[in-house]
Amino acid sequence: MMKKVFLNEFTGKEIKDMLENDQIDSAITIFGACESHGWHSPLGPDIFVPTEIAKRVAEKLDKTVVVPGIPYGTSIHYNHFPLTISLRYESTIAIAEDIFTSLIHHGIKNILILNGHDGNIPALEVAARNIKEKHKDASIIYVPAWWEITGAKMKEDFEVWDGLGHGGEGETSITMAVKPDLVNLDDAICQMPTDMIKLSEHASVIFDITEITETGAIGDPTKATKEKGEKMLRIVVDYLVDLIRDLERNNWNYDRKNN
Repeated sequence: MMKKVFLNEFTGKEIKDMLENDQIDSAITIFGACESHGWHSPLGPDIFVPTEIAKRVAEKLDKTVVVPGIPYGTSIHYNHFPLTISLRYESTIAIAEDIFTSLIHHGIKNILILNGHDGNIPALEVAARNIKEKHKDASIIYVPAWWEITGAKMKEDFEVWDGLGHGGEGETSITMAVKPDLVNLDDAICQMPTDMIKLSEHASVIFDITEITETGAIGDPTKATKEKGEKMLRIVVDYLVDLIRDLERNNWNYDRKNN
């Protein structure tokens, strides 16, 4: 039987005893979205995937709990496709700040932010910086895009676009590993935005999803496999476990000379 790691699965007494006995020193917070990822995919990969990653990470650690994830995010650029549920940036910032403040209030000052959705990236950084300004002794680690970890390590595994894309090869693969019954590759359609103007790595297009896809997905989900998804999970989990263990060895200090 795997140990419990989700905060809301512990009893009040269990949490009280764990805090009193210094058995919790960090928390993983999860932020997702509910939006179309193409005809083939469920609307929930942005919460399903980081939740599974966080669970596997915390199971390998001794003092880390997982805060229940937020299943909605800022999805204004995906809002054309039903049934996207989009929060204002101000809402995402406020929710994140309230979660971080609650953890710190109860003595959990070491927080890892695991984001599953691109639209949340700026809002979560604002929230994290606001909390750091108020709580100088907090250690806040932000992982804005877990998919960049796999993209860098699986170039030989992916067939198209380094596996990237919204509901593309990589995201569909990892969703198949996490929620295999919710993916239907029979409905997968390749939607590569090959006609987009070529920009350098120093410039980004602020796009609406309807400008580059007819399905809500970008990339080539037809190349997705569960095996690729399982490898993606292992890579991200191993990375985060190593990261947190390194932080633990240094008492969550960023600067080693302060130890």
